Amino acid sequence: MITFDRETKRGRLLDPRADFAEKVVESEVRTDPLTGQTGRICHFAFDIAPPTDLSQMVEDSAERCPFCAPQVARITPRYPPDFLAEGRLEQGQAVLFPNLFPYDDISAIAVISAAHFHPMDDIPTAVIEDGLGIARNFFRRIEADAGDGPDSYGIVTWNYMPPSGGSQIHPHMQVIHTTSPGNGLRRQLAAAEGWRQAHGRAYAEALVETERRAGERWIGESGSVLWLAPFVPTGILGDCIALFPGRATVTELSDAEIADFATGLRTALKSYAARGLWSFNLVFLPDRAAATAGRHWLTARLVPRLYINPALHVTDVAYMQLILEERFAMTYPEDNAAHLRAAWS
Repeated sequence: MITFDRETKRGRLLDPRADFAEKVVESEVRTDPLTGQTGRICHFAFDIAPPTDLSQMVEDSAERCPFCAPQVARITPRYPPDFLAEGRLEQGQAVLFPNLFPYDDISAIAVISAAHFHPMDDIPTAVIEDGLGIARNFFRRIEADAGDGPDSYGIVTWNYMPPSGGSQIHPHMQVIHTTSPGNGLRRQLAAAEGWRQAHGRAYAEALVETERRAGERWIGESGSVLWLAPFVPTGILGDCIALFPGRATVTELSDAEIADFATGLRTALKSYAARGLWSFNLVFLPDRAAATAGRHWLTARLVPRLYINPALHVTDVAYMQLILEERFAMTYPEDNAAHLRAAWS
């Protein structure tokens, strides 16, 4: 039932590297099977990025970090007592409080580690579990108090290090409960509903069956959580997604499922770090609060980020993604999945 459409593009040029002999360079336009959005793959990526020394950045940022103790308790805001009696939530090493510069009515920050910095290839699973666990518990508190309010969405994101847009080195997540989930999630849920009505089940279920059978973009499992590389990648160097079968929201996750995800995420991050990468975006894409998994499975998308030219701080996002809304990658998802499968094994 799922079709993976692609169109090959062929650019002709006289190549100065070969005494200006004529050369044909192929690229590809792929169509997302669910949403119909297109993305381009132009395969001129490097396999391993040059090493980056982060020591000075980490040292300088630690001197003025608002998320390190004792500043985190002293200078971060609290919620009013009529909203959250204790002002902040705590779980393990994680502490959650309102964002001083909120994105929405309910916009929180979760500082997820007592340590100022964890390298991307050595982020403890306990840090990931505390971060996602405290976000889940925050959503549960909100939704228990909300009653039959308007449709809302509990979204968790993680911008790790500056190339991802992270403004602080200290590990932290954004935790947002909103009635405005964003254009991308809204389009995905609308397409998932159309698929459910046409086929009688969730698109994610059919996708897992298809990709597991084909194997090209299948990565593996971490306990109950399923991992694969999307047919149309989001990031320049590809990405991967984690699917939570039978779960529609972060609120539904058990401690065991969160632990399973943390194990898989650590494995994926180690694989990307082995290729010289040191930054990422992670976003949990849920259905609306109290939804069941009939049309959409909770999905976490992990996108490695980088400076294309580190000397000039050239970002990996440009007009193609920002204005034309066309995803653009420099590596094939099938190659990306092969790298990640090796880490799983």
